[in-house]
Amino acid sequence: MLWWMLLAQAAVGTGYDQVRALAHSDEGSLEPVAYAAMIDGLSRVGGDGFARCLPTPAPETLAAFTVVLQLDAQGRVVRTWREGDGAVARCIEAGFAGTTVFVPPKAPFHAAFEFQGQP
Repeated sequence: MLWWMLLAQAAVGTGYDQVRALAHSDEGSLEPVAYAAMIDGLSRVGGDGFARCLPTPAPETLAAFTVVLQLDAQGRVVRTWREGDGAVARCIEAGFAGTTVFVPPKAPFHAAFEFQGQP
């Protein structure tokens, strides 16, 4: 039981800035083919999220946001962290839960889905 409490505390203690740095490092370690597969997977799931989450009519502007994903060895999203608190950002984050993005070279693997908004 003690190990479970320690694991839970470690998971709670991981903040957005820490996991964003992990995502930057993990993404930077990928070979070009794996990087392209990651981008394809993020684009597919994120694009589905935008199609599902944007209100109709779509707003003229949308605030920037980032969702950091933790992937398991099969590429399934097991945890997310978000920077940005708009309704669309929350909806897209929820849409990543449990999806498979791409099979990473190691687990856990962190990746980030970033939406920059309009200039």
